[in-house]
Amino acid sequence: MTAGASFGIIGFGPIARRIACRLRDQAGAPELVALLVRERSREAATEAFGAAVVCTDLRAFIARRPVVAVESASATALVQHGPELLRAGIDLMPLSLGAFADPANEQALRAAAKGGPGRLEIPAGALGSLGFIAAGRECGLREVVLRVSYPVQRWAGMGAGRFIDLDAVRQPTSFLRGTVRDVVSRFPGHLNVSVAVALAGLGLDHTELELVADPGITQAVFEVTSLADAGPVSLRIGGRDAPVDEDPIDYTTFSVLRLLRRRQARVAI
Repeated sequence: MTAGASFGIIGFGPIARRIACRLRDQAGAPELVALLVRERSREAATEAFGAAVVCTDLRAFIARRPVVAVESASATALVQHGPELLRAGIDLMPLSLGAFADPANEQALRAAAKGGPGRLEIPAGALGSLGFIAAGRECGLREVVLRVSYPVQRWAGMGAGRFIDLDAVRQPTSFLRGTVRDVVSRFPGHLNVSVAVALAGLGLDHTELELVADPGITQAVFEVTSLADAGPVSLRIGGRDAPVDEDPIDYTTFSVLRLLRRRQARVAI
């Protein structure tokens, strides 16, 4: 098997299922060798992917020896399992990046990655790519700002009503701004993409995040601007409207698929 071609997934939510299903039975695709789920999901996971893959405890998951584990469960699961996976020599792709908003969690995960032998590999998530921000660190990166715009109804479902009267919003309205660590700490659980941007560039305490309620859009819009010695860069990612009965197409899923395929590619891009 090609190095990097076996992987495991922690969690059995929509993203986990999309990743596993898209790679299943594809010739030359990375092989799913372990799926860590809660006991209540065991039957559904076994029906979908087979008992030989499904685990309900971390020791069994590690025993399957995936080269890399994709965490798509929760911030709690990332903090609980991440260090042990890294110490076991399993690389880790975390999606529940809100865990990094807690300085103690960030320190623990970074220390485990530094100690290895496993390493953290941060997917770009909903942005699709973070290369231009990471490249900026090599040439005087000094400013990164992320603007996250959601439809009013989506913000309402996320609990943003405690920061703004959403019923009164008639035009794009900014309602929360600060460093990524500050904003995510005040509004946890929904802004993994902002942590990915921060980790790629200036860190959680020096990356600016602005949240915007926009009644004129129907999907998320992410806008990143950065400034380095090489010049300013801006990136805008818009969402795609999809029928409710269609499997969503999302950059989070595809950013993970790209990294998994890149690990085994002979020409890596």
